[in-house]
Amino acid sequence: MRGRESLFVYLSKFLPTLVYPAGITFISLILALALFNRPKWRKGLLWFALAVLFISGTPFLSGFLNRSLEDNYAPFDGSKKAQVIVVMGGGTDSKEYPRQMVEVSGAGDRILYSAQLLKDGYGEKLLFGGTYYEVLSGEKRSIARDMADVAVMVGVPQDAILLQEKSLNSYEEAVEDAAVLKTLDVTEIILVTSATHMTRAVGLFEKQGLQVIPAPTDFGYSDQDWKNFTSLDWKKWYTYLIPQSSNMSSLETALKEYIGIAVYRLRGWMD
Repeated sequence: MRGRESLFVYLSKFLPTLVYPAGITFISLILALALFNRPKWRKGLLWFALAVLFISGTPFLSGFLNRSLEDNYAPFDGSKKAQVIVVMGGGTDSKEYPRQMVEVSGAGDRILYSAQLLKDGYGEKLLFGGTYYEVLSGEKRSIARDMADVAVMVGVPQDAILLQEKSLNSYEEAVEDAAVLKTLDVTEIILVTSATHMTRAVGLFEKQGLQVIPAPTDFGYSDQDWKNFTSLDWKKWYTYLIPQSSNMSSLETALKEYIGIAVYRLRGWMD
C-alpha cells in the first residue's frame, strides 16, 4: 500500500511539470526543433511557446488565479480557540552545509504566524507535520522537526510542540495529523497554512472528520497591493509587459493548487 502511495507522490511531483508554463514552453521548443522540415508546424509551435512565455511571465493571469485562491477564506478573526493549532508542513530549508541553521523560506510565515497565535492564547499546542523520503535512510531530518526548531527559536516552548513525521504530501499529512489528534480527543483545530493552499487543506482535514478554523497566512497580495495592481495606471502597467520568472513561478503555485484540488476530489480525499 505504501509503495502505491509513494508512486503517487512521485507522479504528483513529476506530471504537473509537463503542464506548467516552463514545461509546455520546453516541449514546444523541442518539437519545433524536431520538425525542422515542417515549417508551418515549426512556426506555429514557436508562436505558441512565445504566447505561453508571455502569458505566464506577466503578472495578470498568475495574479488573478492566486487572488481567487486567497479570497476563499478570510483571515482568522480571533473569535475561536482550539486545543491544537495544526501547521501544514513547509517553509524551511534543512540545515545542510553551508547553511548554519534551519533557514526559513516564503511559506515560513506558517511557522511564525502559528507561534504568534500560540503566544496570544489561541491554542495550547502546535502540531507540525511532514517528512522527506531521505528521512527513512537517515540522510535528512524531517520537515516537521525543522519547523519545530524555528518555532523554538522564536520562543515556543518545546513541550508545546507535537511532531508528525510520516507524511509525504498534503493528503498524507491530513491523515497522519488526524491520527495524532484522535489520540488527544481533539475534534476541532485551528489550521495554519499559506492562503493559496487553504482550500485544499481545509477540504482534506474536514474529510478526516475534523472541524476546521482556518487561519491563512503567506498572502501574496494585501488589499492595497491588489488595488494598486488592478488600477488602470498605464504608468505602471507598461512595466508588466516583459515576462519575468517570478510571475511564472507564481502561476505554477496557483496551477499546482487547482490541479491538486481536482485530483484530490477525484480520488475522494476531499469533497
